[in-house]
Amino acid sequence: MAAELNAKQATASIPVVGRGIFYVSFKENPTLPTNATADMSTLTDFESLGELSDGGFSESRSVSSTDHKGAHGTIIMTTIDSDTTKYKASFLEVSRAAVAKLRYGDGSVKETAGDITQINQEPYKGTPHAFVIDEEESDGHKRRTVIKRGVVSAFDEVPHKRDELMAYGMDITVNDTDDGSPAVVTYRAKAVSA
Repeated sequence: MAAELNAKQATASIPVVGRGIFYVSFKENPTLPTNATADMSTLTDFESLGELSDGGFSESRSVSSTDHKGAHGTIIMTTIDSDTTKYKASFLEVSRAAVAKLRYGDGSVKETAGDITQINQEPYKGTPHAFVIDEEESDGHKRRTVIKRGVVSAFDEVPHKRDELMAYGMDITVNDTDDGSPAVVTYRAKAVSA
């Protein structure tokens, strides 16, 4: 039997300097990672979304339900009506083509050698993409979250002020897969020292 209390089971997210956290694929059927050990640079279907704001990112899950009551007014059954998972992040590298494509749409950004030359702001289409989130845990593990299909479902205001960085804050809503597989898979492995 496992110990009832073990403080070593608690952990915090620690971004690693010089490494990306959020990645996106603009391919229709990208090759998804299947572990937390492969280096993201070997996964050619994904592009880094660069630096995040100092708030990192957050994950939320909301469930709505209906309580069904019997004749005496007591709840005899609760059914789940919806289950929504969202990730929220604010991307600081607004001049990175991948970040602009995520905000404005895949075909809205024109670039030359990775440099954005034009952004055509067109009606947003909500195209689903695959995402990968890499982070290290304070307990010495690497955590890799693979979102098979996610759609940007909300945009934050973009500050245009002298004393504030421009940032593209977005909510990414997880969509169901077409094949019945889990929509989000999180892999963990012991982190390898660099």
